[in-house]
Amino acid sequence: MVTTSKTLSNKERLEKVWQAFQAAQKLQEDRLAWGISHVDLYVENVNGDWLENWGEEDEEELDERLLIN
Repeated sequence: MVTTSKTLSNKERLEKVWQAFQAAQKLQEDRLAWGISHVDLYVENVNGDWLENWGEEDEEELDERLLIN
């Protein structure tokens, strides 16, 4: 388990939980509205050749993409 030296206030923790709940609720609503096609809303290049190219991505590029999201 990763521990951080920063402790969150109750208000900050509640806000994080609320945001996670809203994201999960949106995902569920999209799933109900779009069916299996909802994956296209959340996954980039789902029908592409990403599986064949798995692991070829440069680590720096991956780190940059993770920081942006």
